[in-house]
Order: sequence, then structure tokens, then C-alpha cells
Amino acid sequence: MDSKKILSVDDLLSLSDGDLQELLNSITFEQGLALLEQLVQKVESGQLPLEIAVTSYEKGVAVANKLRALLHQAEERVRVVTVSEGGVATSS
Repeated sequence: MDSKKILSVDDLLSLSDGDLQELLNSITFEQGLALLEQLVQKVESGQLPLEIAVTSYEKGVAVANKLRALLHQAEERVRVVTVSEGGVATSS
């Protein structure tokens, strides 16, 4: 799955679970954030049938979880750099 091709909500909603996982494994934070914003906008429009709204929510949760993991990885990298530069890691 080429993450550069899958950047529309309609494409995201049509993915199988396996293809969604493949996309999430290759997506950048910025791509995921853009998809999540589009999903939220689409669901909040109130124009979706219930089943599609629920599917959108489910896939949005998967994207949000991926974004959370990417943020955690970035925070860990910053912490390691801070500690290696003689700083003291602090918990927030």
C-alpha cells in the first residue's frame, strides 16, 4: 500500500483491515493528521449514513492511535537527546 496514494477519506474508508494496517505502518504523522481532520469533518457534517459514520469513527480511532504512537516515539527521541546532552529527563 502506497501511503502517498491513500490520502482521501473515501479511500481510507474502503480499505480492508489488512490494508489499513499496512497504511498505518507507512503513514507519516502529517498524513495521518490530515486524514483524521478529514474524517472528523466528514462525520461532524451529519451527512453520513450511520454505518459509514461508525466505520469512519473506527478508522479514525486507528489513525489517532497511530498518531499517538508516533508522538510517543518523537518524545522518546527528544528525551534521549536531552539526556545525552547532559540534561536531565523530566516527566510531564
